[in-house]
Amino acid sequence: MEKTIEDSILALSPNKQLLFGISCVIRMESFLESYLISTNKRCRFDAISQLTDKMLFNCTQELFNQIETRVSSDDIKLVEQIIPDTDEDGRNEAVLAQNAAIAQAYYLDFIKENDAKYIDYCAIKLVETADIIALSNKRMSNSDAFISQELAVQKQLLRVIHHMDSGFDLIELNKFKQKIMQLKVEC
Repeated sequence: MEKTIEDSILALSPNKQLLFGISCVIRMESFLESYLISTNKRCRFDAISQLTDKMLFNCTQELFNQIETRVSSDDIKLVEQIIPDTDEDGRNEAVLAQNAAIAQAYYLDFIKENDAKYIDYCAIKLVETADIIALSNKRMSNSDAFISQELAVQKQLLRVIHHMDSGFDLIELNKFKQKIMQLKVEC
C-alpha cells in the first residue's frame, strides 16, 4: 500500500517536515510575486522571499533547535498583511497568491506549534493551486490529471527529503532549493 502525503510527512523529522512545507511555498511563490507586483506591493515580496530563505536555511539540525526564536512578530504580521482578500479581488491571480501566502502562514504556525498538520496544510494548498490552474485552463476538461501530477511531484520531493542525510548543510540546502525552483507550479 502506497504511503499518503500525510504519512510521508509524519515519517520525517521536524526539520525535514519544515523543509517540505517551505518547498511547497517556494513552488507557489511566483503567484504571490505576480500578484504583489500587479497591486504595486513588490517590496513586500522581497521581504517575504527573504523570510522564506531565512527559514529554509535554518532547517539544518544545527540551527533548527533555535528556529522559533528567528521568527519575529513582524514576520508573522508581514505574512498576514500580504494574504489577498479574495472577497474583494476574486481573480484567479489573487486566489493563487492567497494559497501561497496561506501556506507560508501555515509553516510559520508549524514553527510555533511543532504540529505536522500545518505542513500537510501546505501540501493541500499546493493541490488546491493545481486544481485552480487546471480548471482555469481551457484545454483541460478536468483537473484530475494535473492534480495526479502534482501529487507525484510532492511524493518525489518527500522521498528526496527523506533520503537526505540528517546532517545536511547549507550547501545541500542551496542545491535542494535549486531543485525546487525547477519544479515550480506554472499556469
